[in-house]
Amino acid sequence: MTVVMDSWLVRDGQVAGLNLHLERFAASCQALLGTAPPESFLREVREACARARGEWFPKVEAVNGQWGLSMRPAPPRRATTVLWIPEHADERAHPEHKGPDMAGLLDLRSRARARGADDAVLHRDGAVVEAATATLLFARGKTLIRPPGPRLPSVTERLWVRNWPGPVRTEAVTLAEAQDPGLRCWALSSLHGATEVVDWLSAAGD
Repeated sequence: MTVVMDSWLVRDGQVAGLNLHLERFAASCQALLGTAPPESFLREVREACARARGEWFPKVEAVNGQWGLSMRPAPPRRATTVLWIPEHADERAHPEHKGPDMAGLLDLRSRARARGADDAVLHRDGAVVEAATATLLFARGKTLIRPPGPRLPSVTERLWVRNWPGPVRTEAVTLAEAQDPGLRCWALSSLHGATEVVDWLSAAGD
């Protein structure tokens, strides 16, 4: 059973990049399920978000031809991020889509939290891809570095990069380079925004 989902933060009816989230959701539904969500469902989602007061973290899902919206209270947000590096490499079957691999990603995040971290690093061939529930971006001086794909097309990344004052390039960052104090790193997600990575924990230290 293939599940496609998306989620974002709502603050008093306002969402950063709501249309981008819905476009990503629709594109994944079309690619994996062969059908796009009906406009009536997307309109229901927009209206529910606009009515929401306070802070919410809604989730949209497509499962077995059914469209679902869950309005969930927003979890607490963090100001910084600690990452755990598991030994095994990224094993996702659909890295460019949110949903099909979510159970495994949430398990990785739970394992990271059990070790005192906030999230787990996904890596491939010794290079950083992203985190289980966040995009990872780096900066060397004034240059912003985006790891190459395949990885989830991040809405938060797309919005954040627009305001980056220097050059932006796509470049592989090895796990060793990522932990170099001379390279800054941020974890980006719709819930937490952009939080600076302040520590890296390795599986070797478990």
